[in-house]
Amino acid sequence: MTTFKIPDFIAQCPFPLSAHPNGDAMSAESDSWYREGFDHFTEIQERHLSVLMAGKLSALVYTESHDKHLRASCDLMNIIFFYGDLTDGMDSRQTESTANAMMNALWFPETYHPSHDDAVLDPAREPTAARLSRDLWKRCSKDAGPNFQARFLESIGLFLHARNAQSLHRQHGTIPSLDEYIDIRRDSSGLKPLIDFLEYTLQIDLPDDVAEHPVMQSLKECVNDFCTWSNVCNDVFSFKKEYASGDTYNMVIIVMQTQGLDVQSAVDYVGDMCMQSMRSFCEYEKQLPSWGPRVDKDVARYITGLQNWLVACLHWSYLSGRYFGRKGSEIKRTLTVELLPARVG
Repeated sequence: MTTFKIPDFIAQCPFPLSAHPNGDAMSAESDSWYREGFDHFTEIQERHLSVLMAGKLSALVYTESHDKHLRASCDLMNIIFFYGDLTDGMDSRQTESTANAMMNALWFPETYHPSHDDAVLDPAREPTAARLSRDLWKRCSKDAGPNFQARFLESIGLFLHARNAQSLHRQHGTIPSLDEYIDIRRDSSGLKPLIDFLEYTLQIDLPDDVAEHPVMQSLKECVNDFCTWSNVCNDVFSFKKEYASGDTYNMVIIVMQTQGLDVQSAVDYVGDMCMQSMRSFCEYEKQLPSWGPRVDKDVARYITGLQNWLVACLHWSYLSGRYFGRKGSEIKRTLTVELLPARVG
């Protein structure tokens, strides 16, 4: 059986791992809320939820938040993963319809507004992803700053649009170029809204000129790239799962196809890109300007949250059973992954 070695990202990450003290309790509350959002929660869905441990990732990232806001981050994490898995099995028409319903729920959280795909005003027809999003945003919008709200809604919109673009590639069996893949994946991973959510969990509302500063934008992009490519570092850690299922929408597979590399060489290539993102993040940190004592304090807390993302995604990818099943701790120790034969057709 073919094996490949995962780069030792953890050994090269300079940031400490910490966890919210009430993470397990808030995660359990969120999982219960998530189950109740479905008309019928199947045994398969229950297995996926218990293996995913989305709340554990939230607890490793949003470490300084109040319990209420940590709970909201667990809810968002569950929604993002659910929507990603849901749309992996959809064609572009279905993805667009679900995205429209989800954005309507976020723009009008207090009352149900049908999208153009709905023939009648019937809340019972609202997709589960939209219902869950409506309930979450109804709570969050009550104590979220206006700057954060605008940024979050924009990044969620980009996420939904990119998932549709990704479904088009899968639908037509096309493999994008590496540059095209990177552009789409930066949005389709769902990291952008989760990164933006740091502001809400910290109860800060960065001024637009601060959040949109080139250095701040570069720091966020480095985190997004690292966590998406290394996966949560989606493309190295999820490669085994996607390769075995025949899914070609993975950076490692695209590098193999476009550059003629074998599995290990492609994994190393993507791993080098991941670590360059980590190094760039550390360099951009040194370039942060000052906006005055009050804003600088908020920015410092926000940067700590970005650092948390970099280290948390690494440890969580082994803790969760999403990528390696029950072998996470063993693979974390050996960095060796057995590669199942790719499914053909």
